[in-house]
Amino acid sequence: MRMRKIVVITLIMALLLPASLLFARGERETDGPGRLVLYASHPPAFSDFFIARFQQQYGIDVELISGGTGELLSRIQAEAGNPQADIMWGGGADTGGSAPELFVPFDSPALENISTDYLDPAGYNAPFAAFAIVVMYNRNLVSDDEAPQSWADLADPNLGRSVVHANPAVSGSAYTAMVNMLEVGGWDLVEALARNQIVVDSSSGPFTQVGRGENPIGITYEEGAWQWEPTGQVGIVYPSDGVVLIPEGMFKVAGGPNPENARLFMEFMLSQETQTLLANEFRGRRPTHRDADLPAGMPAAEELNVLPYPREEAAENRSEWIRQWQGILERL
Repeated sequence: MRMRKIVVITLIMALLLPASLLFARGERETDGPGRLVLYASHPPAFSDFFIARFQQQYGIDVELISGGTGELLSRIQAEAGNPQADIMWGGGADTGGSAPELFVPFDSPALENISTDYLDPAGYNAPFAAFAIVVMYNRNLVSDDEAPQSWADLADPNLGRSVVHANPAVSGSAYTAMVNMLEVGGWDLVEALARNQIVVDSSSGPFTQVGRGENPIGITYEEGAWQWEPTGQVGIVYPSDGVVLIPEGMFKVAGGPNPENARLFMEFMLSQETQTLLANEFRGRRPTHRDADLPAGMPAAEELNVLPYPREEAAENRSEWIRQWQGILERL
């Protein structure tokens, strides 16, 4: 009887040993085949729309952690020894390149249907949508005739502090906007524009405040502006001195607990069916799939003064450029 107890205890210890070793090494088992963890910097209505359809199609339980791009990227960095997220969903195409050690390249047949203009040369980004940076104004506060038509117009000292803009240190789209300014007029333009800016910490702040009439002018991304267009209260300007048109970011986290489910979600977002939904349901989001049409009323790239986006330079210099931006704010 005593020998049987010894055998049972030995077997139990043997079964528990792998888990204890994993714990000792700071690793963890995956959360199972039915789970996916998304870190997303999108408005809840956008994220929830696609998550619900993904869950319905695959029966996978999705946990959504929302926040600003910079905040979520910092969180992934802090968790690098024990990754909690499967996908970083949001920010610009340079987000993955700014911290390549945190992500793994995405290689899938789904990329064959994506326009080559949006593909990531480094292979990290799964470009599910694209966007331009636009100027938005409230027609109750600014007439169409007086609305700024260029970045240079936004730097006019007569505007005063009337241009609301998100903080590039926490917003991926705001960082893209700053890069756009640098491409047009360098740091002189960035500093001149900063004198007229009201800086907020949320990507949604500029289009929300301008749409409500709380501020007259905002710098924002297309979708944020276009969701207010049906009200007739706002005008949308694509600056004549140049806009960047870049893919949005979706990156597979290195060592994420559910890599197969991450692949499924990324391929789901790149499918023609989902891309068509994106264009129809979220005006201002540019689909990247070759066979998905632009939303009604959105200008094609050929109608804009499109500037090449310095993807590698923007990624490599992200930390330094943000420090320079913060230095400008401190001097003002």
